[in-house]
Amino acid sequence: ELIEQSLQEVRTLSYVLHPPLLDVIGLRSALQWLARGFSERSGIEVEADVDDLGEPLSQETATALFRVAQEALANVHRHSGSPWARVALHRSGRQVRLEVLDRGHGFSGPQPNEGHEAIQGLGIGISGMRLRVEQLGGRLDIQSGRSGTRVTAIMPIGSRARPKTTAPEPTDSHDAPNPPR
Repeated sequence: ELIEQSLQEVRTLSYVLHPPLLDVIGLRSALQWLARGFSERSGIEVEADVDDLGEPLSQETATALFRVAQEALANVHRHSGSPWARVALHRSGRQVRLEVLDRGHGFSGPQPNEGHEAIQGLGIGISGMRLRVEQLGGRLDIQSGRSGTRVTAIMPIGSRARPKTTAPEPTDSHDAPNPPR
């Protein structure tokens, strides 16, 4: 019985980490599924306001946005004390905007937009969200106060949605590395 329970938990975990639904029918349905399942598991009411984006996103962009929503909802459950959350996905021109809001008590201590040193004190979740989004040319903004927290990820759609390189291109011959001898 314990083995069966463990297997079921492993299946659930792998499905939650990367649901096949994301690849098969897209981010919109996957976010709606995430909101329903999270609400059932946590008891937190989740409103999903998810538009049809009109064109499929790249797999990398869809996965990054899904994971941001997942982590933000997990933070609502762990830290906010909010009985309600909202997941919204909208397109504007060549960008897609994901927002996760709650009505919790907000962050105490360092704020997530105060720079690298501040977010290190907040744990790996926020750093991971920021890294996922920025690697694909997007940006992550977190606003938090006594009336709740808003996590916003804005990602480019289409040809401009290129992963950022880890090393900057040399701008002038003095910056270029020495060639091998």
